[in-house]
Amino acid sequence: MDSIDTVCRAIDAFYSGGPETQLAQKFLQNFQESTESWTICDQIIRLHSNSLACYFASQTLRTKILKRFDQLPPDQYDALRQSLLQHLARHGAVAHDAQSEATTTQLCLAIADLYIQVPTWNNWIFELLAQCQSLEGDRTQMTLTLLQVFPEEAENIRGIGENRRAAIREELAACEQPMISFLSHVLEKFHTNMEVLKKVFKCLESNLQNQAMRTDHFAVSPLISSVFHVIASIDPNIPSTLHETATNCVVAALYRVEDIETHAKLAEIIHKGVISLVEPFQKAQQMEDMDRLQNIARIFVELIESFYVQIVNDANPDPQAVGSLACFDLLLLVANHHDYSLIEMTFGVWYRVTEELFKYDDDQYIGRFRPYAERFIMCLYDHCKMEPDDTEDVLDDSSEFGEFRTKAIEALRDVVFIVNSDKCIQMMHQKILELCQKPGAGWEESEAALFVMAAVVQNILPESEGHMPDVIRLVTSLPVESPPALIVTALNLLSDLNDWLELHTHLLEPVVQWILRFATDPTFAYHVAVVFDRITCRCAVQLQGLLPQLLSLITALQTTRTNGIRVEEAICNLTRACATIITKLPPAESKLAMEQLCEPIITNLNRTVDATDATHANNNNNNTGGGGNKENEGGHRGKTYESWASLSSRPILWIDRCAFVFKDVWNPSNRVPSIQEQCLWLPVAQKLIEALLKAARKFEGTPRIIEHAIRSVRLIFRALGPQSMPFVEEVVTMMIETYPKHRHSSFLYLASVIVDEYGQLDKMRPGLLQMLEVLSHNTFPLLQGLGAVNHPDTVDDLFRLAQRFTMRATTVFFTNVVSQMLFVCAVSNIWLDHMEASRSIIKFVVEVLDQLASAKRVKYTDDGVTAAQLLVNHQAEKIMDSALWMSLFSHSGQVRREMADLILQIGRHDEEKFKERLAHAVSALPNAPLKATPQQLTEFVENVVKEKERHAVFNHTRDLARLFM
Repeated sequence: MDSIDTVCRAIDAFYSGGPETQLAQKFLQNFQESTESWTICDQIIRLHSNSLACYFASQTLRTKILKRFDQLPPDQYDALRQSLLQHLARHGAVAHDAQSEATTTQLCLAIADLYIQVPTWNNWIFELLAQCQSLEGDRTQMTLTLLQVFPEEAENIRGIGENRRAAIREELAACEQPMISFLSHVLEKFHTNMEVLKKVFKCLESNLQNQAMRTDHFAVSPLISSVFHVIASIDPNIPSTLHETATNCVVAALYRVEDIETHAKLAEIIHKGVISLVEPFQKAQQMEDMDRLQNIARIFVELIESFYVQIVNDANPDPQAVGSLACFDLLLLVANHHDYSLIEMTFGVWYRVTEELFKYDDDQYIGRFRPYAERFIMCLYDHCKMEPDDTEDVLDDSSEFGEFRTKAIEALRDVVFIVNSDKCIQMMHQKILELCQKPGAGWEESEAALFVMAAVVQNILPESEGHMPDVIRLVTSLPVESPPALIVTALNLLSDLNDWLELHTHLLEPVVQWILRFATDPTFAYHVAVVFDRITCRCAVQLQGLLPQLLSLITALQTTRTNGIRVEEAICNLTRACATIITKLPPAESKLAMEQLCEPIITNLNRTVDATDATHANNNNNNTGGGGNKENEGGHRGKTYESWASLSSRPILWIDRCAFVFKDVWNPSNRVPSIQEQCLWLPVAQKLIEALLKAARKFEGTPRIIEHAIRSVRLIFRALGPQSMPFVEEVVTMMIETYPKHRHSSFLYLASVIVDEYGQLDKMRPGLLQMLEVLSHNTFPLLQGLGAVNHPDTVDDLFRLAQRFTMRATTVFFTNVVSQMLFVCAVSNIWLDHMEASRSIIKFVVEVLDQLASAKRVKYTDDGVTAAQLLVNHQAEKIMDSALWMSLFSHSGQVRREMADLILQIGRHDEEKFKERLAHAVSALPNAPLKATPQQLTEFVENVVKEKERHAVFNHTRDLARLFM
């Protein structure tokens, strides 16, 4: 056993920062994990010979109570509590130094954490506070600390359960009157002591967060006026930390008064107090005191957050009424400040207001809110103006101002329905017309107006005329010499106008001709390409004549010498635009066009594959902006001045270019040829597949190239549908040969696509089953132990493949032993807390249950049904146990919902055993010390077995989870 002296020397060495610091740190970490540290830390504090060691020991005890409470036998709880109280009695007088004060705080936390975690202890907090006040010396700050930490710890400690939490809340709530009296007394006695004031406000904030605390005594106490006095004082002698603490206190009170009926008196007083802060806000604005401005702005926002339901539902114009329309004036006061960080604070509450208002189908009623929304939009217009001297640059979206404008777009889209999108367009159009008549008006003002239009233009009805023809004429009259940022915003506006242009094709010609003026400029190439990509999605037939120009544009951009990644992103978007047009061409023309589009890709892919050394592929094949793997297919947004020619020497650029021929173009919504029809561009697809397989074989050990190549193959399969049959064998052969050596999960994903296309064809099933066996048997070892945690993508793709087999080839799948292995593996990994992987597991298991349910409904049976039934019966109890556990303890809300669905599905599978299996799962929950009572557990089981809908089961599991968390 380590001695006290040894531990103290290690503590001194650790804090000294000398050469022995690392050794001391390692020793102390081991010491803190040991069971003997309970006793030694207690002795160190009792001796009180070293203040630094006392602090370390008190912190260690508090941490062990929180995290290693299982080390302490229950018969030692009382002794530990008594010892902590003795330490607090000795150390909790007015602190002489920072370490002593910190020790006192740790002891207060330790006492609170210990008491909260012992559910058999009750009605002791009031006695503790009285006992503290009876000790010698000034115990004010110690008592304030205890009052603060008890409600905080009751909410923060995980695993105590809602029953214990509620008991602590009620016990604290019973102390409301004496606590408010004590705080009022302290406030009167120490009104000039800023540190004590801060502690009082923190204590008040902490207790206001206790939902069980009644607020009647607080509402009539002098504490509220003191808090608002501090906030309203523009006095340099009041430190910003105290101002912030007072702000937090008011915010906590505003959270409570969301329940206006229960806390009507407090709501009225807080409302008046917040309204009184208008003048202090204006004074702080004059003084440019940003700390106080942000604090008061936060209070204004939180006021509307608390009352927004009443504001929307009453629309009360009386400025004195709680939750009146006048509250919007506070938001607009904040929005009018020149610093955009303040208006950004209001975005969330505008969203809440509009969500609530969206429930009304009454334009006259919504009109009461329209003036405020219009003023808010004009504030956003002002804040979104760029600097007038930024005439050479395009705004970087990742800059601080760029990120603000991105958030402003969402805010505009939230509120525009109040104003009406056409009205918003009209407002901005009128603004531009006024600017045209205004001498010396800056370009940035027109750009901001176009920016606002671009944010909302998607919402205008396609059949609407309105002001858009005039806006388009304004846009297409912008000269080439205009500031780049203005041109980019105009292009963004046009790209979001694609739905509208579909019904106004007579305006396409001037729009296209204006866009083409910027097409070869690297500054605008990406934005131009995006416009063409989006417009061709809606107007491909009308733009068939544009195809030669787009193909030529791709060639022209490939001569660019700088900013290669951005240029390739533009080319990829143009490639997709070309492919979209090709889908609308007659078959013979589409064949020729596909050859024009794809032959350069095939040639260059083969060239770069031949020229690239496989051993250096990892270093030379970074993302070139064409896309990512299936988890992240977004383009690269970094800046680079590497030439396109340099990038084009890498195979991955051409692999990604291939993907953009098919990505989001040849999809299920477009008609694909049936298996009996002939696809005229099949030879081109054959060459593409061969080139991609060549790359996959050569770079089989390079995960990134494999992911991208397989993605392109997958997109081709989806584009061709049944016509892809000639390629299946060679693709599957490549996967079977490569996967045992390099277990790329993208192979599993592609295999699931192939099964989805061909699993229902008898002649294909033997080969597909062989593929499944090879892929599965080589995947299972990867998932042993913690393998599933380390390879969630593999789990996701493997069970997507299993689900597709269950759907497309049910009988042959379940009569093969690999199905049993997959099902058992899936059930064993239900606990995996990863959203995509978990979803694939659940979909597979639920699909099996659905197939059995379908067979049962039509009274169908065969060897596959029998095998699947036996498998489910054998695993049902384990499924229920794991699903219930995850529905309670998963970090992901989506996973918990899916688990609730699985509980319901496994219950429907065998309703007679549902209750028994659920009761067994409940009995296995960690309920010691007691968190959920037997009655609560019984009620949970009774309620769940009666439910028929997923959301109801989810609600029950959510309520049960609160008892354990």
